[in-house]
Amino acid sequence: MLRNYSPYTLIILSFLSLIFVGTILLMMPFTHISDKGFTFIEALFTATSAVTVTGLTICDVHSTFSTYGEVIVLLLIQLGGLGILTLSSVIILLISKKISFYTKRLVSEGLNHEAKIDLYLHIKKVVFVVLLIEAIGAVLLFFVFIKEFPWHKALFYGIFHSVSAFCNAGISLFPHNLEGYTFHIYMNIIIALLIILGGLGFTSIIELFEYVTGKRRKISVNSKFSMLITLILLGVGTFLFFILEYHYTGELTNESFGGRILISFFHSATLRTAGFNTIPIEGISGATAILCIVFMFIGASPNSTGSGIKTTTFGILCLGVRASLLNRRYIEYSKRRISWQLFNKASTLVFIAFLYILTMAILMISFDSDKDTIKILFEIMSAFSTCGLSMGVTHSLSLSSQIILLITMFLGRVGPLTIALAFSRERDKGNYRYPKENILIG
Repeated sequence: MLRNYSPYTLIILSFLSLIFVGTILLMMPFTHISDKGFTFIEALFTATSAVTVTGLTICDVHSTFSTYGEVIVLLLIQLGGLGILTLSSVIILLISKKISFYTKRLVSEGLNHEAKIDLYLHIKKVVFVVLLIEAIGAVLLFFVFIKEFPWHKALFYGIFHSVSAFCNAGISLFPHNLEGYTFHIYMNIIIALLIILGGLGFTSIIELFEYVTGKRRKISVNSKFSMLITLILLGVGTFLFFILEYHYTGELTNESFGGRILISFFHSATLRTAGFNTIPIEGISGATAILCIVFMFIGASPNSTGSGIKTTTFGILCLGVRASLLNRRYIEYSKRRISWQLFNKASTLVFIAFLYILTMAILMISFDSDKDTIKILFEIMSAFSTCGLSMGVTHSLSLSSQIILLITMFLGRVGPLTIALAFSRERDKGNYRYPKENILIG
């Protein structure tokens, strides 16, 4: 029966099912503190935010949920970050030791990877590397939290924040996210590295891991390209955040240069997809908010836990523009030729994403005309990129705007092209071509 559905449709259904189950579980009395009022929309919003690894919330996770509720949120983040289809395939492999061609195609689409690879081996590598990185992160964070909490609470906090950081969820168990660790160098570096690794993509992480351990002689062009764009964005983001927020971070750090650099680096790493913050985001300037919106729009790399239009999409557009300005016939990178068809696909994705965000922003501004326009643009872009950074207005938005954010978080995690392909049908190609014509532009 499932074979009657396309892989794209099943990817959408798997996420919807997980959100539904998560919402029901979070509505159970044992998952939240009894003296706190808790509504269905809060449960749905929290479950959607966790499954789509976004981080936007309309309630404080720590003061609203019991330990059971926090564990459920943690599981939703992990399942949403890895992908429910990937974990389902792991179960199939453990039981039957083999996987059908249809399931291979299904999981390949879920991982945004080519079906021709050895998927059995690839899934094992993905799960192993992800759990290894999260375990290392949890242990390192445990030594941070053990100084403040009992060992069992420090261990849980270490696991929760490690998974949340690697999955680029940005959900924290502290009322003000990580603002209590603004100048904690150890904490900042661990969280930032987990965010960067989670945003690189499963394939790039595996190739990097194998290259470091000597199992691979060279890294693929695709992985090198995504790593290069990531490093460029990280460096440019740190520099621009430092310049634009020089006065604000100076007030927070008592004019400390090192403190300013630490704040700028951490938020450059987190503002594209992760959603953690060590300073109040509502205090940043309008110019920095625009910078964050642009970087959130770009997002993480393909087959990662993050969203946005992806670093490689942005990179392909830059290479294409460069080739056009230099009047070159081909797009070139690392002694390889990249087709203009790929550039066209990237342009289409950016156009669709921009048009959607513009439309939703206009609707939200009309629903909440009393809110600052920049803040609304910030929230809708944060939802689309599944970043989760907030300027503090999400909880006070109207129900209509919150529903738009719900839909946008889901769309951002699944991907606009996945949804478009799920509803598309193959059309017969005619054996003809129309005459060529030129249209003036510019």
